[in-house]
Amino acid sequence: MIPIQRLALPEAVTARMTVLTERIGLRDTASGARKKYADNLWNDEADVKRGLREVLLKMAPGVLGCCMYCGGFTATDIEHFEPREHDALKSFFWPNHLLACGPCNSTYKRDWWGCDEKTGEPLLLDPTQDDPFDHLLLNLREGEYRGETDKGRTTINVLALNLPERRLVAGRKLARLNIRTVLREWGRARQLEDAEAERDALDVLKGQPFADVWQAMLRQAVLPGAALIMSDEPPEIFSLLRNEELRAATLIRFPLEPTPTEGA
Repeated sequence: MIPIQRLALPEAVTARMTVLTERIGLRDTASGARKKYADNLWNDEADVKRGLREVLLKMAPGVLGCCMYCGGFTATDIEHFEPREHDALKSFFWPNHLLACGPCNSTYKRDWWGCDEKTGEPLLLDPTQDDPFDHLLLNLREGEYRGETDKGRTTINVLALNLPERRLVAGRKLARLNIRTVLREWGRARQLEDAEAERDALDVLKGQPFADVWQAMLRQAVLPGAALIMSDEPPEIFSLLRNEELRAATLIRFPLEPTPTEGA
């Protein structure tokens, strides 16, 4: 999981969602009428969902539009971060929408929802609001996540980020090997002053699935004790990870810059 910049929706989509939210708010909650009405609207509003999906795909990591949770598979589902089962009024609330793969959305998270008893903060990471690297530590050698906070640990468990059957761990380990190959290509291109080859290598680094592996490598390479933490990295790879030009071109920093509102 990496930080995701939330883009602005077209004004027409925003306006329509505001109207729909107002309509949902008029329905009674105790009788279940609000939830049922919201579900019907969600099923019927194809144009709104099309507009949401277009913007969410722009936000999603990599050229394949990867899942905003696991980062490993193509995202197919518009996901309600806070499930409609918990708050139907957020069915058309833009900050509540993410793009997820089928397994993350339908198999693991489903309608799970939990908040910290003291702060009321959600216990699941929202990559558009949280910096995942404040809560998750990726063991690059093993390809597994460790939770550094309650939110991080809950996210790992709910989304099964380390479950062998999901093949995410194997995917992260393979991504690391691929990154080493591309880094070497970038280093050679830089020595040869081959600007086109440099750009091609950067595009691969920024566009591949498992973007969290690349971002974790960049971050861990400059931590105190980095040489020990990343002792299994070949020396040339470790040196390239600390290259300021490369870091400036590919490191995603949090908080992310806001974007202007799009026109209709």
